[in-house]
Amino acid sequence: MLSTLACWTFGVYVKLKGTRDPRSSVLVANYVSCLDSLAAAHVLGTISLRRWKLPPFFASTLGIRNAAQFVRKQHFADSPTKPILLQPEGGPTNGKALLKFTDWAFPIANRIQPVAITVERPLGLRVGVRGGRAGREGFPWGDALWFLCAPATAFSLRLLPPLERADDDEAAFAARLAGAIADALQIEATEFRWEEVAGARRAGAGRGQGAAGAVARGAELARMARQVREVLPAVPERDVLRDLARTRSVDVTISNFLEGVTPYRPEPVAEPRAGPSRAEPSPPHFPRSARERQLSFQERKAQMVAEARRRYVHKHGLDVALSC
Repeated sequence: MLSTLACWTFGVYVKLKGTRDPRSSVLVANYVSCLDSLAAAHVLGTISLRRWKLPPFFASTLGIRNAAQFVRKQHFADSPTKPILLQPEGGPTNGKALLKFTDWAFPIANRIQPVAITVERPLGLRVGVRGGRAGREGFPWGDALWFLCAPATAFSLRLLPPLERADDDEAAFAARLAGAIADALQIEATEFRWEEVAGARRAGAGRGQGAAGAVARGAELARMARQVREVLPAVPERDVLRDLARTRSVDVTISNFLEGVTPYRPEPVAEPRAGPSRAEPSPPHFPRSARERQLSFQERKAQMVAEARRRYVHKHGLDVALSC
């Protein structure tokens, strides 16, 4: 009754798709707004764990439990029939991209059901989110005010097939969960953390850039990083992202690594299972003259592009002729 009254108060309408898995006591979802917990509690009877310091009655109405107090108990002992909803992105992102799952209230269970959450408003109005400290420890009252002002807000919760841990460690299992939710939402699962996006938002506040813009920039960097690593697979992804954040150019970043401008420690590259073996190129030396450096750079770049093209053709089984 309380959740229904709260939905009427905030103008929240919830649509549920999919089938609830009774063997999954933990659900994992993307983080869209401050009222995700209310929508999930209304249709699924879940408990959402937050660090927000709220009055007990208000927190119970929104389906929220304090994460620190809840974990100190026997997890599900006080509410064995209610599943737990975790949103390990750490903060809301407007659903434009999926942040890396890092904020876990307790170790991941062996069987988890992913949930994809989307939010819509009439006339294309967007759901506002905030960054900074309030997103973690304080309830975002400013975001909740927009729910009161909006004529209606439609939440769509899509229950996905449950995933088993198998032999995965926590990081690999979290990546599988994030990939399943990202595929359902048709967005990209990035390697950026919520703290990094919130910091970028604060840094760009004076230029009118919001959290959604920071997430979009992060997704663009991830796309460019994949292009760089297709040509230079031995370069670690963290080094590629760091250089792209400075250059904002795939070609310039490739040139920086090939010419030794940006140092890095190569990581092992998995060789194809079939096909002729190829010798690893020797570490490039630094020619003395500018003309030699330019020629050497062009040769190395052509060699790396040709090698990447061979790997792509072999991976997809294409029957095309390759020129050396």
